[in-house]
Order: sequence, then C-alpha cells, then structure tokens
Amino acid sequence: MSNLTLRVLVAIVGIPLIVALVIAGSWWLAAFIALVSGLGAGEFYRLAQAKGATPHTAIGIAAASALPLALAVDPALVPPVLTVACMATFVAQLRSGPDHAIASVGATALGMLYPPLLLGWILPLRQWSVASPDDGAWLLLVTISGIWMCDTAAYFVGRWRGKHPLSPRTSPKKTWEGALAGLLASVVWCGVLVPLTLGWAAPWLGITIGVIIGTVGQAGDLAKSLLKRDAGVKDSSALIPGHGGVLDRFDSITATAPAVYGLLVLLRSASVVP
Repeated sequence: MSNLTLRVLVAIVGIPLIVALVIAGSWWLAAFIALVSGLGAGEFYRLAQAKGATPHTAIGIAAASALPLALAVDPALVPPVLTVACMATFVAQLRSGPDHAIASVGATALGMLYPPLLLGWILPLRQWSVASPDDGAWLLLVTISGIWMCDTAAYFVGRWRGKHPLSPRTSPKKTWEGALAGLLASVVWCGVLVPLTLGWAAPWLGITIGVIIGTVGQAGDLAKSLLKRDAGVKDSSALIPGHGGVLDRFDSITATAPAVYGLLVLLRSASVVP
C-alpha cells in the first residue's frame, strides 16, 4: 500500500474524530490533548536518546500529560505541576549521578514543555466566544482545516513543480513552490470560511489567519524536522500509518494555535474585533 493511500485512509478515520472532539470541547478535547502531549513527549525523548541523552522519560511523559488537564481545570495549577515535575527530575538525576546531568535534565524539561504548552493553546482558542459559544469551535475548525489545506497544497505542488529547496539541510524535500502553494491555499480557504462561519468576522481576519497558517504553521513543521534531522530519523515514530508520529502530525497546530489565539487577544485589546 502506497504512503499516499495510507494517508488518505487515516484521514478518512481521523478527520471525523478530530471534528467531533472539537465540537465536544470541554474535557473530551482536554483529554485528547493530554494524550497527544504524553505521546509527543515520548517521541521527543526517543529523539533525544538517539543523540545520546538520557532523559527521565516517565517523569516527563507524566508531566506532559498532566499539564493540559491542569490548564483545563485552572491555569493557576500549571506552575505547581511544573514545579513538582522539575523537582522530581532533579531527584531522579541525583540518583543517576552527575554524568551528563545538564543534557539529561535539559532534555527532560524540553520534552515535558514542548508538546503540552504549545498544544495547550488549543483549549483557550476553543473557548473563544463573541456572539455564540460555538465561535471557538468554528475558529479551531477553520484553523485545523486551513492547516490541512496548506499541507495538501504544499505536498502536491511540491511534488509536481517543486524545484527550489526551502531548507536543504533541514528538510530537503520541501520546496519554495510547495510552501507558497500552501500559503495561498490557506489564505483562500480561511478568507472564505471565516466570514461564512463567524458572522462578526470580516474576510481580512480569515486572510490573516490563513497567512499565520501558511507561515508560522510551516515554520513549526520545519522546527520539528530540525529535531528529526539531528537525531537521524525520518519520522518521530510509526504510530500513525502514513503520517509518522504525533509530532509529525501535530507540528503545525502546535505553532499555529498560540499565534492565532495571540492575534485574537491583540485585536480584542485594540477593539478591532469584539
């Protein structure tokens, strides 16, 4: 079975699941983010181990899984969770000894922070409300679908017309032609869909979100590729057939969700959006 066929089959199952979780919101979405964060931390630790680090994986995975749940209950719980996790990491390192302590503690800390604190921004984005409690769901669905459109356009145009590598040392198969096609696809998609789904939103807001997806989202993809290239692996794992691991599949949303939420907060503080 070809890689493209696997991607399509996974999408047929995965897209309805993601849509259902976004619509459900609340604890369903928080639990899913906690699961993805824990899996993502585990994948990051495998990358770190490939470079010779010895992270304290059990502590990091537990912390990465707990942080989105703490954020869902009360954001004030995030610092105590991080404090306990950091103290537990140092205690574990004391038992292991001083050899490579900086690399081990640093890798553990980055693994427990990287997936959950970026994915965690999905939750306040889902809760965004102006005229309806469903506003956040639409914003999140538009963002996620915009990422899918960007990835699809970049993939096919890159294979069809791609000639100029975007980042030869980090991700040699990605091209400027594909990246520009992805940017255009996300801008058009979000520019049309945002005003259709959100009565209070003008087309320029959708276009801006599309630009964020096409730039920040693709930069997040390259950032993940940077880690994989350094570790000498093609995929972060083989968990999702045709897509690699959760870091491979959720790399764009980890960068895009904080940026989109930050844009909305900035525009609201300036009274540009209600």
